[in-house]
Amino acid sequence: MTKAQADSAHDALDEASAWLLRLRSGGATRDDVDAFERWCADRPQAAQLLRDTWGTLRTASAELAQEERTAAAWANVAKRERAMRTGRRAFVGFAVAAGASWLALRPPMALWPSLAELAADFRTGTGEQRQVALAEDVTVELNTQTRVDVLPASVAARGVEVVAGEAEIDATPGAGRAAAMQPVVVVAGGGRMQATVAKFNVRRTGAQVCVTCLSGTVALQHPRGARTLRADDQVTYDDRGVQPVSRADPGAVSAWRRGMLVFNGVPLAEVVDEINRYRPGKVILRSAALGANRMQAQFPITRLDDVIDMVGRLYGAHITRLPGNLVLLS
Repeated sequence: MTKAQADSAHDALDEASAWLLRLRSGGATRDDVDAFERWCADRPQAAQLLRDTWGTLRTASAELAQEERTAAAWANVAKRERAMRTGRRAFVGFAVAAGASWLALRPPMALWPSLAELAADFRTGTGEQRQVALAEDVTVELNTQTRVDVLPASVAARGVEVVAGEAEIDATPGAGRAAAMQPVVVVAGGGRMQATVAKFNVRRTGAQVCVTCLSGTVALQHPRGARTLRADDQVTYDDRGVQPVSRADPGAVSAWRRGMLVFNGVPLAEVVDEINRYRPGKVILRSAALGANRMQAQFPITRLDDVIDMVGRLYGAHITRLPGNLVLLS
């Protein structure tokens, strides 16, 4: 690294640290958030450095303890409010009226859980999975880092909204289970799925949603178009539009239900992102060239650190392990 590059890196670190201190001070305003988002757009490399810095800090024991206390406090507020709310807007109004920070409602760059996420009807933490019985004949399996809300009866008699993460909805009649008499409705982003007898997977990552039909038939309605999915069909969409239906590998899509992750020619950068969904701490990829390598592998969710070691052996990556489950790959 040249002296000029080193100076630039130090300047970026100073700016990132200043923003982190300001945003976590408790006195940040909406104007600060707007200015921060403009800074992120103008300085993408420095913004990434802030993400990495935050990932390091939040794994420290003191920060984790504070996060747990904060999350518990917000969860208690949310629980009390849900008992009297008629919809999510009522809760947001309550929080603002009570003087909640703007950052709690709109955390920049998803550096911490938003108030809406903490107030979700059902949620899972990192590496956690859980099953929810939506009705006698409908179950919803939540994957890691997932937020799901139950839709009001005025919207659907039986339905959920996938706020973030991944869920598998099973509305198929099993042993001793009668076929559904009413359709199940799932909302994610701008899309609305409806099925009577089907099993399907919905994954929401930011603005993008991926729907995979594992069995039966699923009807998707979106402002930009409609799609009908049958077994092994998959479609992705966002606010801008809906992609054509393609064929999926159902075994890879639902591998997490068996405690496995399957990658078929996936760039290492995406593999690292997936590892971070399941593994406490943070794995940071420091090389774009390394991230471009494609991986063909499957491995148990419970042995993700073995995958990190395998990356070192396969691609000659340098692995740096730091406290707080932080790992640097370069």
